[in-house]
Amino acid sequence: LPLAVAPGADAPPAVKVLIITGDHGHDWKATTPVLKGLLTKAGHKVDVTESPSEALTADNLAKYDVLLLNYRNTPKGAKDRPASVWSEANKKAFTEAVKGGKGLVVYHHASSAFVGGSDFDKEFEKVIAGGWRKQGNHGKMHEFSVAMRKDHPITKGLSEFKHGRDELYQNSLITKGSEVLCTAHADKDKDPKNSGKHEPVVWVSTYGKGRVYHNSLGHDAEAMKSSAGFAVLMARGVEWAATGKVSS
Repeated sequence: LPLAVAPGADAPPAVKVLIITGDHGHDWKATTPVLKGLLTKAGHKVDVTESPSEALTADNLAKYDVLLLNYRNTPKGAKDRPASVWSEANKKAFTEAVKGGKGLVVYHHASSAFVGGSDFDKEFEKVIAGGWRKQGNHGKMHEFSVAMRKDHPITKGLSEFKHGRDELYQNSLITKGSEVLCTAHADKDKDPKNSGKHEPVVWVSTYGKGRVYHNSLGHDAEAMKSSAGFAVLMARGVEWAATGKVSS
């Protein structure tokens, strides 16, 4: 696996990334620094907001090339951190930013954000190209291999790699028009709850003019650090979402 190229004289312009977090069913306080670190190492410029209610405005989002969701709306999060709650105006600003051409990266549990029955929740599913939603599941955390399934700038030159200990998302919703880039075999010998199928774990899509990169890997900091492959796929996914190309 090639490692993410460190920024240098020949490095492409840094992609400006906003990590949107502050509420999550998982430990966002631990995973956010790992995301920021690996993307910064790859040469991207990364800001973090833990207060989407303040950050998700048209003027602020215009400063960024890519929005990265490490977020899931929860009742506990709304109670503990009111600033993490998205207003109707926030939801509109986010949706219109992606539709207008802003890159979007959906990381792990963010695929189960906003799964209610509102018009926005239904549209959000299209924006993020599906994922866990309500029908997803996984067995126990375990090690597995991630295989490249499509020749794409994000997967170019990469080979199958060992990954884990991690959650292997299964029965993910893959929206129409999406391209599956990577899969992992949900081995029943490792857990009877596994599907026995090759499950999509990384895919890409579009929403309006925006490029959408969906990576279901990385339950916790340990899983994110367990393989160089995760870091490469995430760094490349961010660049592709911003530019449609990958430089390293």
